[in-house]
Amino acid sequence: MRREQVTQVVESRWFSNTMLLVILVNAAILGWATYGGSALPYLLVAEHTVVGLFTVEMALKIYAWRGRFFRDGWNWFDFFVVAVSLVPAVGPFAVLRILRVLRILRVITAVPQMRHIITALFRSVPGMGTVIGLLLVVIYTAAIIANQLFGEDVPEFFGDLGTSLYTMFLLMTLENWPDVSDAVLEDHPLGWTFFVLYIVLTTFVMLNLVIGVIVTSLEQEVSEVRWAEDQEVEEVQHEAVMARLTELGQQVERLERMLRERDAIPGTHGAGVPEAVPPVERVGEGSGDTAQPQPGR
Repeated sequence: MRREQVTQVVESRWFSNTMLLVILVNAAILGWATYGGSALPYLLVAEHTVVGLFTVEMALKIYAWRGRFFRDGWNWFDFFVVAVSLVPAVGPFAVLRILRVLRILRVITAVPQMRHIITALFRSVPGMGTVIGLLLVVIYTAAIIANQLFGEDVPEFFGDLGTSLYTMFLLMTLENWPDVSDAVLEDHPLGWTFFVLYIVLTTFVMLNLVIGVIVTSLEQEVSEVRWAEDQEVEEVQHEAVMARLTELGQQVERLERMLRERDAIPGTHGAGVPEAVPPVERVGEGSGDTAQPQPGR
């Protein structure tokens, strides 16, 4: 089979849908294998078949795309997952059997919408890192303040910096925070103000900033994808319009050539155009007399 035909196959929709089905079957096999039982030998045979299909897929894509295959990071991920699956999981490589689960993650590369989401997450790392850094500063500051305010009375939650940091993290997640606040309110009736301010600042402000950064990156990713699709559509339309203009230009050139050829033939100049007939002079026009031809002089 020629490379062009292989490229058409690996880029077709039915091929992508088939490989997505194989990935889902592989996920079901790995999940079923956790139960063991008498079906385990058959599941191992099915798993080897799936690995063989993945290997054939990689070989076809590398043959079709050649160097272009390794320009995409998702293709590198697929290649790594398949390569790990081909390593014999015996002896020192037995730990690689755990990495079989990574084959399930290939569903991300098989579904374009999932790839867009993961790409948006990676793009949001710089902005999200800044927000998370600010969140850590707030948690660290609140942990020290809580230790100084409540450390002596509630040492189980704020006895030292490490314990206080862990408590602050639990408060941010709203996990069992009433237990912490109740223990503090027994000795500090106004301690609720600290917890309310901290929870509002971290949970309802800082975490929403993280979500906002992720959503913004996702919108940018979707916009870029749509812009690329619009550019492809415009390019196709532009090519169609230019092809039509070229065709019309060729027709005009043929018509001009036909006119020049006709004018170059003697006796054909103005052919088909009736000559103008001179008007007949009338006598007494406007006096009611019958028009008569003038006699020759």
